[in-house]
Amino acid sequence: MRSKLIWFGTSGMLAASLVVSQPALAQPADSLLGATVDDLLAAAHQLSPGLRAATLDTAAMAAKAEGADKLDDPTISDGYQYYKDPGVFSAHTVTVSQAFPLWGKRDLRRQAALADVDAARGQERAAQDELDEKIKVAYAQYFQTSRSLKVNHEISELASHMREAATARFKSGGGDQSSIIQAMGEETAAKIEAVRLQGDLGAARASINALVGRAGSAPLADPVKLRAIPGTALAVPALVDRAHTGNPNLAANDAAVGAARIRSKLADKAWYPDLTVSAGPIVQTNNMPVGFAATVGINIPVPWGREASGQHEASAQLGASQQRFDAALFEIEGALGESVAKLQAAQATEHLLQQETVPQAKAMFQTVLADYSQGKGDLAAAIAAQHQIHDVELRLLQTQLDEQIELAAIERLIGGDL
Repeated sequence: MRSKLIWFGTSGMLAASLVVSQPALAQPADSLLGATVDDLLAAAHQLSPGLRAATLDTAAMAAKAEGADKLDDPTISDGYQYYKDPGVFSAHTVTVSQAFPLWGKRDLRRQAALADVDAARGQERAAQDELDEKIKVAYAQYFQTSRSLKVNHEISELASHMREAATARFKSGGGDQSSIIQAMGEETAAKIEAVRLQGDLGAARASINALVGRAGSAPLADPVKLRAIPGTALAVPALVDRAHTGNPNLAANDAAVGAARIRSKLADKAWYPDLTVSAGPIVQTNNMPVGFAATVGINIPVPWGREASGQHEASAQLGASQQRFDAALFEIEGALGESVAKLQAAQATEHLLQQETVPQAKAMFQTVLADYSQGKGDLAAAIAAQHQIHDVELRLLQTQLDEQIELAAIERLIGGDL
């Protein structure tokens, strides 16, 4: 696979300058940002300083490519010839010299520079994909913390009901005061957990704002929903095929191989001489008519080691680029297999929790709490059932977070959404 060379050009630099000079024009309203991950991704693509820097890196490489095949600056020189013989007049010779690389060297330089633009474009896309992954994971953590607060609120209400039941049972002579104190302890524990979760929620907001490119204290809307998980089983070979054509890091490494191969050819042509043409007027001191001088010269590639070392350097760089491409490919294939396996395990776990564990825990708690309210059983059983349902619901949220983390990783690796 070899990526197609892309000519970024002056229009690319103009677009990059607009990104820098007008970042606030498309900024969404704070009150609307954060409800979904898509809103955050769209905002980050416009506001992130890191992405703007990557865009400018590409523009800089494109600007460099525009001059890669241009001639070197000409040289002007003034020579003076003096003769003691009075019959021979002295003269000034003013010449302009221009070197002309031959054997297709200029075209090779241009091709190598355009391959560098492709590599920079790949790195720019990779930066965006990596930022997208971080935002997707941060949003999932934001969602999990928000839902954990709701679970905590439900547990707090249940603990309050248990305290009321324990109080009613004590007043009727069927319980003891220690049960009331124990129920109050559960309420206090729920309040302490709520304080911790509120801190985590604030930290999640600050993290998301930083990734998007906003002030950490900027307000965010409450998260509404997580991204949908594919309902069908993911095939690793199909994902690897998508990564071959879509992964930007792979494309950047591929472009780097192409650039190194072209520079290796250019190093081989260093043994071929270049042409220098000089021309200019001859101005004699006896005020005779101005003459004209022209010369043609070629450089002589003498085997003193410079050309050979350049060839060895280019060959080593080509080999290194090929090895980096292979290493990136193996890393992507391995990471895809790992993420798919983890995603499938998380999906299976969520299914069991949703279909079996959560209903069972809720039914057990309702039964134990109803029995205790009717004067049957003890408070310890009700508290144990309460902890069980709390742990199950938190585990379900963690499983959903695990799914989102692996989904984001897979999409980064294949270079696009599933």
